[in-house]
Parts: sequence; structure tokens; C-alpha cells
Amino acid sequence: MDRARIAGPLVAFAFFAAIAAPTEHVGAVHAQQGAPPPPNTTAPTESTQPSAAASSETATREAASKVGPYFATVTADNVYVRSGPSVQSSYPFGKMNRGNIVRVVEENFGWARVQTAGLAFAQMNGFVPADERVQLSADGASITATATTELRAPNIGAESTPESSWKQIARIDAGATLSVVTRVDTERGSIWTVRLPEIGEGWINSNFLRRATPAEAATFDKVASASETVTTGVLVMGDDPTALGAAGAGEVVIVETETVVEVPVPSKSPQQIAAETRRATFADLEATWLKVKGQPLAEAELGALYGRYVALGADAAIDPSMKGRVAARVAQLEVQQEVQNKIFDLHATRARLNGECDQINGVAVAIEARSEYTAVGVLNASIVYDGTRLPLLFRLVDPSTGQTVSYVVPGDGFQLSTMLGTLIGIKGEKAYDDSLKLDTITPKTIDFLTSRKDG
Repeated sequence: MDRARIAGPLVAFAFFAAIAAPTEHVGAVHAQQGAPPPPNTTAPTESTQPSAAASSETATREAASKVGPYFATVTADNVYVRSGPSVQSSYPFGKMNRGNIVRVVEENFGWARVQTAGLAFAQMNGFVPADERVQLSADGASITATATTELRAPNIGAESTPESSWKQIARIDAGATLSVVTRVDTERGSIWTVRLPEIGEGWINSNFLRRATPAEAATFDKVASASETVTTGVLVMGDDPTALGAAGAGEVVIVETETVVEVPVPSKSPQQIAAETRRATFADLEATWLKVKGQPLAEAELGALYGRYVALGADAAIDPSMKGRVAARVAQLEVQQEVQNKIFDLHATRARLNGECDQINGVAVAIEARSEYTAVGVLNASIVYDGTRLPLLFRLVDPSTGQTVSYVVPGDGFQLSTMLGTLIGIKGEKAYDDSLKLDTITPKTIDFLTSRKDG
């Protein structure tokens, strides 16, 4: 037999078998990565060519998928929700499981853009920069945007660290309120962790979605009732003339009915709420401690921070491990305050020997004029009372020693931020704030004793 005549068909068969297998494998890998599979580039044969009717139906279906939102059901577990329609230029910020219902806004190139709404997103979080564009509520449970800011997607592929989470998934307009989960402080800034609002957007691989049935769509946002639907079977005998008119005599029809079982929504006890508040307070104090530690020792707000730690440590219900950490921080602050007081004494001695200091002269002028000031000092900003979790206050500092004289409460008609760095005399109501554990002054009049030295 002629070997050349046999070898030709065998080589051709091996060649086509080799190029067919990798194509199938590539499609599987793309699906696992949450990306649409690559398009089939194999030339269609006569048997695979779609008919005109099929092409028309496909075009109609694709066009309909882009018109208006619709509900979709997730068809697999551990399906990524990404910050953009790309595996390369985006990252995942959440996962979906089989049966989750999402609202699709549009479909493009194998990706579905979905809203971060409904039960599927109820436990997912987002990041909002903790800056002047947002204001924390008095109870610490929410933030309100005072200016347009951004909602960022946490990068779960990088442990959701703020530094690695930079993709914006929603714009938060002024006046919008978001529920706070916690605050995270880093060397590069601070962020609020919040519950995802419905205006956020994510992207899911369309291969893992199908259009939801009406019954599935009805469970999309049943957060308040937290009900669970149980399907039961009812036997209908064919002898009954009212049995849907579908069963013949002696036949049995099983009719599916739905029973809604109310599942109680677990609520937090007062003890759990108090424990969460203590943890949040301690985390906030530790973040403030890092800022205060970066100040020169003579200028650091050690006294104010010390009082906050002491108040937390006095809570009888505090966790033992947290109590130990608070006690260690209190002891550390006590030592630093002793050193700070010695620095104040040294500065006071130098100031007495140097009568040419403009600020000291300003104090002397005020005393000689017998002005009835409640307090006199240089106005500074406060790191501890910056208006984030604690009230916004300003520090009044002794010009000779740098020691805090009192804290000034912002009042109507006074732009205290424009007076920073100046020596001022304040007339007003001085009181001890028991909740803050410090002296405060609410100004009625403020006089400039020296001009601010810029630079």
C-alpha cells in the first residue's frame, strides 16, 4: 500500500484536532476569570450558518437586552462583580452566588452593567474619602455629603485596602446620606467604609446571568420582610370538577403553591451596640494618636487626648484586652505630659527673660489696658477636636509657653479659621464641658492683639 496516500489524511486530521482542542480550553479559562470567552474565529460551514429567521431573532434579542433595565439571575457560584467591564483594567469588589437576583442596566460586549441594589448587594461595602466633603452624624451612624464626592469600590483581590481601591463606581452628590460601617485611617489618608447605595454600578460577565422569571424578580429587594418562600405540592383529584378542568376522572394533578414564611430579622442588642461603639471610639482615638504623635512635643494636644483615653478606660463594660491597651496608652501619655510640662516651664522662663517678644508685649498691653478678657492667647487648629467624630473646636494657646489655655467653640459671626496664628483676646462664656472633660469658651467678642506672622 502507498504510505504517502495514507499519511496525507492522517496529518490533516491531526492538524485540525490540534487547533480545535485549545480553542475550547481558552473559553473555559476565560469563564473562570470572569471574562467573556473569545469570539469563535472558525469559518462557519454550511451546517453552522444561521438562517435568516434565526439571525433576525438574535438581533432582536440583542437589541432588547440594551433597552431599559431588567432583572437577571446568577447561574453560578463565586461570580465576580467588577469595577469595570474588563479583567485587565478593573478589579472585583464583590461576589455573587447561584440564585442571586440583580438589576441589569445594559449589556455590551459580553458584560452586564448592574446596579448595586437589592438583597445581593445588601452586605457589600464601598469607600468614601473622609475629608471636608462629608460630615459625620451626631450618632456616628451615617455621613452626609456636603459637596460632590466619590464612592470607590474596595479591591477584594488586594484585601480591600484603601490604597489599592481606587476605582469609582458612583458619584455622591451633596445632600446624600450613607450608612457608616467603620472608619479606616492610613498614612495616606482616611476613608469611611459605607453600605453600598443603589446608585452604584458594577459589571458581571453575561455568561453567568439569565433573565429572571417574574417569581425570581419579585424577591429582588425583599429586605424589610426578610421572608422565605417555600414551595409545596397540593393534590387535586380528577373527580373534582373545579380542579382546573385539566384532570380526567381518577387522575391526580399536583399544583404548586407558595407559602411565605416570615423569618425574623436579627436585631442587635444594646450590649452589642455599646460594644461596637467602644470599638469605634478606640479606633478613632488610635488614629488621632498617630496624628498627635507627629506634632512637636511642645505643641501636641496630649491633655485632650489623655482625657478621651481615660474616659474610655473608665467604662466598666470595656473588653479586657482593649482595657489593657487603653491603660498602656494612658501611661504613655502621662509620661509625655510630664516632659511637655517641663518644656512649658522652660519656655516661660525664656519668655520672662526676653521682653521684646511681640506676642508677650501684646499680652502686656492687654493687661495694662485692663481689658476684661476671658482669655488671651494664640488661636490654633485642633487635631483632636476636628469635627469628625468629636465636635469642632479651636485651641487657644499661651503665647509664652505653648500650653493650651482653653478650647474655643465656633460661634455665629466669627470666622475663627481666618484668625489662626494670631494673638487674640476673647470675651465670652467660659465653662467646663463634662462630656469632653475640658474648658471651653463661647466667644461674644474677639479682639486682635497682634497681627498674624505669615511664613
